[in-house]
Amino acid sequence: MSFYRLKIFIIVLFCAFKIKAQTGEIYGTVINIDGDSIGAAFVSLFKEGNQIDAVYSDFDGAYFFSGIDPGSYDVTIESLGFQIKTIQGVLVGTNQKVELNFTLLSSSREVDVVEIIQYRKPLIDKDKQAKIYTAVEIENLAVRDVEDIVSTSVDAVSQDDGSGDVYIRGQRTEGTQFIVDGIKINGKLSIPQNAIEQVEVISGGIPAMYGDNIGGVVIITTKGGGSKGYGAFESVTSNGLDGYGYNLATGSYAGPILRGKKDSNGILIKPSPLRFLFTGEFKNLMDSRPSALGVWRIDDDVLHDLEVNPLRVASSGMGTLRNSEFVTSDDFKWQKANQNVSGTNSRFAGKIDCQLNKNILVTTGGNHNYSKGNSYIYDYSLFNSVNNPEYINHQTNLFFRWKQKFNVDSLKWISSLSYQIQVDYTEKKSLNWDDSHKDDLFKYGHVGQFKTHRSSLYEYEEDGENGDAYYYKGEKDILYDFLGGGSNPNASNYASQFYSLYAGLEEGNYENYLQASNGGALLNGDRPEHVYGIWYNTGRQYNGYSKSNSNQKRVIGNITGKIFKKHNIVAGFEYEEREYRNYSVSPIGLWNRMRQLSNSKNTELDLDNPFLTSSNGVFTDTVNYSYLYQETGGKGFYENVRDQFGLAYSEYFDSDFYGPESYSLSLFSPDELFAEGNGVLSTQGYDYLGNPISTSALYDFFHEKDENGAYTRKTNPYQPIYASGYIQDKFQFDNIVFNIGIRVDRFDANQPVLKDPYVLYDAFKVKDLNSTYSVPNTIDEEATVYVSSLEMETPSIVGYRLGNSWFDESGKEITDPSVIEEASSSGEVTPFLKDPSIKIGDSNYDPSSTFKDYESQYSFMPRISFTFNLSENSSFFAHYDVLTQRPALSQNMFNPIDYLFLEGNVGTFVRNSNLKPQKTIDYEVGYKQALTIRSAVTVSTYYREMKDLIQITAINYAYPVNYLTFGNLDKALVKGFSVKYDLRPINSNVSLNAGYTLQFADGTGSSPVSSASLISQGVPDLKIMLPLTFDQRHIIRGVFNYAFQPGKKYIGPDWNGKGRAILGGLSTNIVTKLSSGRPYTGQSNFTPEGNIINAERRALDGLINGNRLPWIYTTDARVSKKFVFGLRKESSYRFKTEFYLVVKNLFDTKNIVNVYNATGNPEDDGYLDAATSQSNIVAQTNYESYLDLYSLKIANPNNYALPRQIRIGFVMTF
Repeated sequence: MSFYRLKIFIIVLFCAFKIKAQTGEIYGTVINIDGDSIGAAFVSLFKEGNQIDAVYSDFDGAYFFSGIDPGSYDVTIESLGFQIKTIQGVLVGTNQKVELNFTLLSSSREVDVVEIIQYRKPLIDKDKQAKIYTAVEIENLAVRDVEDIVSTSVDAVSQDDGSGDVYIRGQRTEGTQFIVDGIKINGKLSIPQNAIEQVEVISGGIPAMYGDNIGGVVIITTKGGGSKGYGAFESVTSNGLDGYGYNLATGSYAGPILRGKKDSNGILIKPSPLRFLFTGEFKNLMDSRPSALGVWRIDDDVLHDLEVNPLRVASSGMGTLRNSEFVTSDDFKWQKANQNVSGTNSRFAGKIDCQLNKNILVTTGGNHNYSKGNSYIYDYSLFNSVNNPEYINHQTNLFFRWKQKFNVDSLKWISSLSYQIQVDYTEKKSLNWDDSHKDDLFKYGHVGQFKTHRSSLYEYEEDGENGDAYYYKGEKDILYDFLGGGSNPNASNYASQFYSLYAGLEEGNYENYLQASNGGALLNGDRPEHVYGIWYNTGRQYNGYSKSNSNQKRVIGNITGKIFKKHNIVAGFEYEEREYRNYSVSPIGLWNRMRQLSNSKNTELDLDNPFLTSSNGVFTDTVNYSYLYQETGGKGFYENVRDQFGLAYSEYFDSDFYGPESYSLSLFSPDELFAEGNGVLSTQGYDYLGNPISTSALYDFFHEKDENGAYTRKTNPYQPIYASGYIQDKFQFDNIVFNIGIRVDRFDANQPVLKDPYVLYDAFKVKDLNSTYSVPNTIDEEATVYVSSLEMETPSIVGYRLGNSWFDESGKEITDPSVIEEASSSGEVTPFLKDPSIKIGDSNYDPSSTFKDYESQYSFMPRISFTFNLSENSSFFAHYDVLTQRPALSQNMFNPIDYLFLEGNVGTFVRNSNLKPQKTIDYEVGYKQALTIRSAVTVSTYYREMKDLIQITAINYAYPVNYLTFGNLDKALVKGFSVKYDLRPINSNVSLNAGYTLQFADGTGSSPVSSASLISQGVPDLKIMLPLTFDQRHIIRGVFNYAFQPGKKYIGPDWNGKGRAILGGLSTNIVTKLSSGRPYTGQSNFTPEGNIINAERRALDGLINGNRLPWIYTTDARVSKKFVFGLRKESSYRFKTEFYLVVKNLFDTKNIVNVYNATGNPEDDGYLDAATSQSNIVAQTNYESYLDLYSLKIANPNNYALPRQIRIGFVMTF
């Protein structure tokens, strides 16, 4: 969409719509001790010491502040003749109304001029059902990451397995949306903890301002700068405690950029208009996913010997055996941490607030995350962890926000009016590669230098073309020689040792490259064979180089107003454009591809141009020929490499003789790398060399050629467009607070889609047929026609199809389309093509015959919620929500490569560019009751219906081939009942948040690919409602805190009765999570689950997800002690320090998160003991080695949650 169209869109919607209006309100009344209203009281609103708003109370003593961003505020009341009163730490969430009433005492009756009170969150929130975690609460929690904080709620399902996956109220993990300072985060959330002011979790009753999610919303608000400078430093380590190498350091500083104005007494009377915050965090992990079982590795000396001497001569005297298949448990060594999986993470966040005047606030800021490390591959971990790939990720989020309030004192019907505009930009870059070769792609598969020696073949012919003579018949390989090692020493050892073992024995061993390969030598483009198919062997190079780049550009805005003193109206819009690019190469395959192409066009002799041998001009007895160059298509590797080395096109080229420095991707044509869909290259938004490209017409992909006559095959980046608008009204009627809104989302995938998912080419519909054909009246004119043959001029009709419904020739609907298939002369379904001669790669192919533009999808979502406040101590609440979410790019992205080579790849997977948004309908009713002044209980029940969820499916009876794709096919039902208990630390050291949820999460699929195994086994997907894999029936959570407050609030032991708060600042936080087990599917046969590739078919035992894992239980604890010290008594010269100890999984519980389906055991799949396995086991190279290696493999540490981790930390604030 052009910038001009963007401006028009904003102008049209500005006064009506917005998605992320994070507006709140503080309101209340001011009275005296006798209950009389105090009018004209001056009410000031402060944030971080800066006055951001001020109003006077009206005749009835009422006041309010609207359009407030989420965060913590101070409110001060001043009135002539009355004591000044301040309430500090007033917590405001998104779209939340906070009631704050003041009772002022006469200043003549009070000694103190100013009364300061700390705000207490009300036990019964009359307005909002979300859970809000403040910065103080987050800092004191035994968990640190936002996902872990969210999982302390009984509305969330998680299992501490290191994945960070959180399922809110039975929704798939991708259904939850994270928002940081109004910026939608795509992918993994990463922000420094000390930058967070509050985290708000909305699991139900989602306001209309939030969209593009079907689960929950997590809103993170970052801190801002204050009128005074302040900072903090934190250091955390696990060194010497748990063996996992966790180290973290954070620092932050905030304050004014420009000095504020002070009076003659040095008192600040006008805060700085320009303030900032900067935070940084650096983390280093030796093992990011520790094992509850520990890690077995090969002894260093044994491993070194295997790397240097990987082969031995086979007992038969022919070929070789792998020495790795003779190691036993005696060669293993146990340790706590995984090998070569360390990583670093740097996170930064900053914000600048500029108060231009009392009505205009400009804020700009952002955050950046950088991570680098080695990925964990379980199959590599025993023999080949040195080759774990490296990842490098960058993510940057930037925003600019303009917020302005208007003076509306002259308007009677509107009490306040403000608007906000935000522009934000997000960019993500990722890189995955082998850290030794990086982007030097031809080094990946380089084993060494090989030279092919060839000998000419002659055959004597009588009466030949040139008489009786010896005629040249071509070349024969007589020696495939190894000249030296290459770029991968451990892989090269497979070649060097093979040639050493069979030195001087060329015949039958390495006369050509096939003999050498079959004998056990690695050649260029090869990787070592698996160890019994269980573990990857030494010297196996990682076969991947990939990079991606995505960005998100958004404009959001809102108008907020209070009308007739009761209606809080918020209306706003969002416009967003995303762009995603991806480039991936399997570089090891480049060497095999070169070997295939090097001499692909000189396979025949030029018999028309013989070379006769002669002596003194007289023909002797030999006729020679050169090889014939046969040009096919444009220039490619064959021609380019010969041009580079100065060889004739008819000459032989030995690609294995040259090193990586001699080659580049530019020697290939794009189609040679795509290789009919089975090549080494995948692109989206990049050309085949990895250069980003601009968008172009789909026609160009199929027809554009370069100067050498090769197709360019440029694939456009994925560029979807999302827009939304909403309007909502929050108002109070008697004791009922209503929040009613309507939201409209528009999603445009902005890409081509198939006109018909069952037919790749333009086919006749009923409406296109001439009078020759008679069609039953029951058949719709849009139905596709199927015929008996495409070779007949007037074929007979054998059936019809409308969408997914099939009909026979009489118009009767059928459930089995094989009837139509059998009626075709070809034995396959045969649509009536308009031009059967045209194929998708032909020069006359028109892509408009196959594809059309995506049709924009509009989603209308009413949101209704209310809270009926029965009294100050009880309330009833309910909501009805309709939620939608667009499909993920990994499921929805269009790539024409998928279709170009579709015909040659039966059963291949093709992403569906025509997916529609997913939908949730959500209901909840609940009741809150205060039990005491310290405690309250909330009881609620909820019901969720999910529709159009995305699932993989097979498109059978498609033309020209069947294939797999995604579709909006799944549905789910979630029913739940929750009890939550809240105990506050009022006049006590104890606080507790606890809850229990009983939940039933059933559906037809647990993830977008959960049906893949059924499809691969040919099992029909009947779409039966069954427990989802993340269905945990019982969820219990508890957050317990016992803290001795310092100073006057201290409650605890006294040293010798002298008022010494010896335990002041000491606190303990315990987070407990107890959940019933998730379901899994039983299996009646024993299959080798320890194998890297298990091709054996699993037999179902009982129902899908008909069994349950054991309960899981985790307790995390944090113990801390705070101190205050300094050289002066003034607070500005004093430092606060804290020492703490964190223990995750305090009791080192080995929680089982996965088992083998045949046994229900996390460490035994039953294969080694099964009678059906014995013949295969005894046939292995070494019986004992096989048993030990297999037993080790199936004791998979990933079947358990994380083990105990211990960390100590130090915090200093100043």
